[in-house]
Amino acid sequence: MTTKTITSIFLSSLAILIPTGCNSFDGQKVRQEHAESYRQKLDRMTESALSAKEQLGLEDCIRIALENNLDIRVAEAQRRIATLDRKVAFSYFLPKVNLNYDYTRWDPQPQMVTSSGSQPMHDERIREVTWQIQMSVFNPSTWLMYSMHRRGEEIAELAADYTRQMVILQVTTYYYYCLGLEEIEMVLDSRIRAAEALTRQLEAYQAEGLVFEWQSDQARVNVQMQQLQRKRIRQLLEETQGQLLMAMGLSPLGGVNLEATEPLELPQGTLEDLIAEALLDHPQLRIADRQVAIEQEKVRIALADFVPSLVGFANRVNTSDAFQKYSSYWKTGLSGVLTVFNGFANVYEYDAAKENVKKAALEREQATLTLMLEVLRAHQNYQLAEDSIAIAQSNFSTASSKYDQVYHQWREGLVDAPDLLSVLAEKDQAQMLRINSKFQRQLAIATLLNAMGKTRTDFEEAANEG
Repeated sequence: MTTKTITSIFLSSLAILIPTGCNSFDGQKVRQEHAESYRQKLDRMTESALSAKEQLGLEDCIRIALENNLDIRVAEAQRRIATLDRKVAFSYFLPKVNLNYDYTRWDPQPQMVTSSGSQPMHDERIREVTWQIQMSVFNPSTWLMYSMHRRGEEIAELAADYTRQMVILQVTTYYYYCLGLEEIEMVLDSRIRAAEALTRQLEAYQAEGLVFEWQSDQARVNVQMQQLQRKRIRQLLEETQGQLLMAMGLSPLGGVNLEATEPLELPQGTLEDLIAEALLDHPQLRIADRQVAIEQEKVRIALADFVPSLVGFANRVNTSDAFQKYSSYWKTGLSGVLTVFNGFANVYEYDAAKENVKKAALEREQATLTLMLEVLRAHQNYQLAEDSIAIAQSNFSTASSKYDQVYHQWREGLVDAPDLLSVLAEKDQAQMLRINSKFQRQLAIATLLNAMGKTRTDFEEAANEG
């Protein structure tokens, strides 16, 4: 620790201690100030992030999320805390030095009775400065605790990486969900146009007495139902956009324009290869490995309670007492502690520690089986998405051919406009399914990569290089 750091801590401590206890906490004022300041800060951050590009692709959304997502920032804070805990554990290997200053005044000055009367025992006023130096000589628990904190730091790093992967999957899901809802909106717009055209034609036929009134009323109700469905889709789209923005660490009230992109590529290999990669690389299993190691260290700590611990010390004393022959002197020694009997608590703690190792190992095996099933399920979902693409493409080709035929019939006056618009709506729906099947394929790849622990997280570095 540098002198500047020590000075900063000392001044901060004074700043905390100087105010008196008369200050009270105004909860209403604190809440109002935070609500106003955070909202303004969030609005500025949202405007800055969304104004950089007119439309955001998937990678743009992920970069913003990696920079602003609160879950990621919390995980990073926990990682830094784990690093500081490890450094604190290391400090127990170093000597501890304390400085004590004592000022004592006696009134009256102590006197010692002698044969001739009395005489002072020491000065009336004494100033004494003591340097206390202490260092652990033999304490196995210290080494084992440090090893545990090193594993804890590694777990925090893996947890932070896994948090980034989960946030990226969340952003990817909301991103493609929004694009799919936008496609549904386009199809509904086409259907509404067809329904409105049919309503106008039926109203004209009703005026000529060619159809009943209930038929034209039914057409108008159909238009209203289509408009209500579109309103629901718009509401769902705005809600999903809000969830996407929140996952990006931005205000859910902001508007976002998305650009359809398909940047994800399928990992190569058979299902067995993918499962093998997941078992080697997934952060959850790597965390489980370190949890087992921590429990094993706890067993060693329980064993260390049976051996003595030794501490060496040295005290340097400087006194102003004139009655002392030596105004300065050293006091050194060695202190040892050995637990002789504590009601068998150390024995039971050792047995419990061994059982915790077994428990952690079983939990790791549970996580392994769960992960294998997740990879299997994600791989099957990807295969279904691939099959859906082929079917959706065939359906779109059929709908396009039908529309072309009906369009030529309409040009020749053989088909009414409502029939043409109805076929156009079918084509639009087929196109929507074709596009959504590609979105589902991308989402299936993202899920598979996440199940394998292979989600790409280096978007920040790529952005900086660009």
